Amino acid sequence: MANIYRPITLSHTLKEIAQKEIGEAMLERVRTFRSLLSETPVDQLEVREYPAVLFRVSSNTWLEAVVRHLAKRAGRVKTELIGKMLAALDAAPEKVLFPKGAAH
Repeated sequence: MANIYRPITLSHTLKEIAQKEIGEAMLERVRTFRSLLSETPVDQLEVREYPAVLFRVSSNTWLEAVVRHLAKRAGRVKTELIGKMLAALDAAPEKVLFPKGAAH
């Protein structure tokens, strides 16, 4: 049997952390939102059931990761997610570089 190597991507790592932290709560909120939306004349919107990770290039050539999620207390959730995501990224310095002098 062949040994298949599948590298863990940055996107996968961030999604995994976000899903672990808010996945079930977000899924329930999305279901509620979809139910409410179905009772309105608004066209069906795409509402993702799980966190999504997007990337954009910053003006200084750094890559910015954006994690989109539905959360009740977004500020608190964002703070917790950032801490856990940075810890996971710090654990793999050969794969992720941060700007010199960045305090994280």
